[in-house]
Amino acid sequence: MWLQYHSAHLRNLCRNIVYERLYPKNEDQAILSSEAYEKNYRKYEKLLQPDITDIATEIKLYPSKNAYQIIGKYTLKNQTNQPINKVLINFNKDLKLESAVIKCGTEISKINKHVTEVSLQKPLRPGKTASLDFKISYQWFAVNGHRSFNAIIEDGSFMRISRYYPTIGYQKDNEIQDEKQRSQFSLGKLTELKKPEAPEVSKRDFINLTMMISTEKKQTAIGTGDLVRKWSQAGRNYFKFKADQIPFRFAVSSAEYKIKSVNYKGISINIFYHQKHFENVNHLLENAKLTLDYCLQNFGQYPFKSINFAEISSFTRGFAATAYPSAIFMPEDMIFHANILADKKQDVINELAGHELSHLWWGSSQIDPDDREGSVMLTETLAMYTEMMLYKKMHGKEKMMERINVHQQIYDNEKGLSENVPIYKATGDVPHISYSKGAAAMVQLSNLIGEDKVNLALKNFLNNNQYPKKPGSLNLINEFYNIAPDISTRKQIDRLFKTTENITFTSESKTASVKAKSKETGNSF
Repeated sequence: MWLQYHSAHLRNLCRNIVYERLYPKNEDQAILSSEAYEKNYRKYEKLLQPDITDIATEIKLYPSKNAYQIIGKYTLKNQTNQPINKVLINFNKDLKLESAVIKCGTEISKINKHVTEVSLQKPLRPGKTASLDFKISYQWFAVNGHRSFNAIIEDGSFMRISRYYPTIGYQKDNEIQDEKQRSQFSLGKLTELKKPEAPEVSKRDFINLTMMISTEKKQTAIGTGDLVRKWSQAGRNYFKFKADQIPFRFAVSSAEYKIKSVNYKGISINIFYHQKHFENVNHLLENAKLTLDYCLQNFGQYPFKSINFAEISSFTRGFAATAYPSAIFMPEDMIFHANILADKKQDVINELAGHELSHLWWGSSQIDPDDREGSVMLTETLAMYTEMMLYKKMHGKEKMMERINVHQQIYDNEKGLSENVPIYKATGDVPHISYSKGAAAMVQLSNLIGEDKVNLALKNFLNNNQYPKKPGSLNLINEFYNIAPDISTRKQIDRLFKTTENITFTSESKTASVKAKSKETGNSF
């Protein structure tokens, strides 16, 4: 069952890579739209653009009508040292653009197309701000279907809603990926992903988010950030969430929830679940406490006042659970209504709760990896490591190694289906490398130098790569080097993360030998 479950999870991730592109649904139309976009706007790849620094938004949910409306205001700031004369604004074509206006000083420009170039009569000077006000809406019907991650339904809605907000500048995700099609349309080379060895960068692209969500009378809405206020008015329920300095990544759910809450070490843990799906709530709560204990002790402070676990309908497909700043969304059939007693060997709740909650350290708020090869090593590989250490803590090392053997099988089954690259170069297109091989490599690293030393390296990585730095996989490997007791150990670290060699596990005697060398060189465990 383990192998089937994890393989299915990775297949879902792969499907998601393709399925959720921001293209029209008709394939031919999608290709033509992408061709036109790239030819018309790729020049903006090299043109300076303002950054979104603040978002104030109201999201009106109408689950019974399969519809929602978004009203938003962006603060756009020129954080460069040069004036900006043109701004490229992109609205998602799946949503209706009701109105949009960009204001720069006394200059006001109306926007009525989904992709618009705005030429400013007076340039936006360095350090100055403009604003973008917009109103967009969405409704789906059975005849036209829906996006799995944009599922506004009668009960258990979930939207990765930041994907449907306007973006600024050239969006390389819209490019045609197939090389033959690119040649056919004379598009030239695909925009290359930066290599891990490319120079380090810093960029101030985090946002301050204020999100007000309203939903129908019997429902509760879950947003991103800490809940600061809730109220009812005119037959609707309102919820205001706030989060400062987070990546441009936020989501929403709405359902007729039951709620179980506890305050743990000053953090409010809230579980929102369907009234008939109560059987795993207590187990999830205990796993959340265990994960917080481990991460707080080893990696540092939790960045929010609360953590919300929200059940969503299995109408949403493509993931087993997904983490956002202060919120984790889980489909009903994976956690809340899963029969965890059916297989005594597998603790799915430990797996998902530990993995997803650890993303609040690894990639959902505290660090924001650069867009380059190997970035998933800093998010998914580290979340897999945390998941394994928690499993060891709960069930013992032998049971954890059974899990690692499953991940090695997954990797062996999948590696022949795509290019086999080292972990430090892996992308989201090869999740069997970042997830499964990454888990095995991190466990072997802990066998090699000790779990405490690995955790020290991870804590140093977090402290040394705080926003606005954009760390890459080599930054993490350098932290591993720093706690390695000798050159031989550094070479083994390279074999784990910089080669495509299979992972072989260190015997207990070898681990003891490495610890002894560490003591001789003054590195204590």
